[in-house]
Amino acid sequence: MYQPAEPVKQLGPLRLLIAATGGAWLAFIAGYIDAVFFRLASVTVTHITGNAARLSGDLVQNQLTDATRIVTLIVSFILGAAASGIIVGSPSLRSGRRYGVVLMIESVILAASAATLPSHPFVAASLAASAAGLQNAMASTYMGLIIRTTHLTGIATDIGFHLGCWARGRRVAHRNLLLLILLAAGFVVGAATGSLASVALEHSALWPIAGTTALVGTAYFLWRTHRSRG
Repeated sequence: MYQPAEPVKQLGPLRLLIAATGGAWLAFIAGYIDAVFFRLASVTVTHITGNAARLSGDLVQNQLTDATRIVTLIVSFILGAAASGIIVGSPSLRSGRRYGVVLMIESVILAASAATLPSHPFVAASLAASAAGLQNAMASTYMGLIIRTTHLTGIATDIGFHLGCWARGRRVAHRNLLLLILLAAGFVVGAATGSLASVALEHSALWPIAGTTALVGTAYFLWRTHRSRG
């Protein structure tokens, strides 16, 4: 049974700001990637629920070719998440873990996806799905708060639950609600940006996001290395 995210009273303002900024940025990336592939390849690479529904329809209608493609996207996402589990080893967000390595690997996968998008769009979509799974799994909880950056279903559920509690006159964790709204906004803004980029840049739209991810990942890796030596 679904359980809403726990309040985040124990988060200090600075840590909450870092978590919110990082989470919103990752959600932006996910929305951006999804919008690019929705427009250029007619597939979604982060929306496993929708892909599972599409797979069921394909099987019922005996559309085995499309079903195989959707299974590939789902498996690619799961493999990316598995790789994140191997690298990070824990779903809870804590400074000092190997998030920089994850982001650098994600940037390489996105670069490979960008390179193959013009000639092999489905291969590119499968690579992007694995990058999304890698990102989504690298930090899925923080001090009891559920963080998902590649889809909005859980976030929308949490927001709705908090608003319902507020309407009932019960206490609402405002910082929790703010963080959830920022995650949702990051995805939506990322999707809008990805749509615009896919129009302006066409098949080159993934390169800017791959480069940005590489820069952030490298910066975090260098900070973590310096911290461990200190």
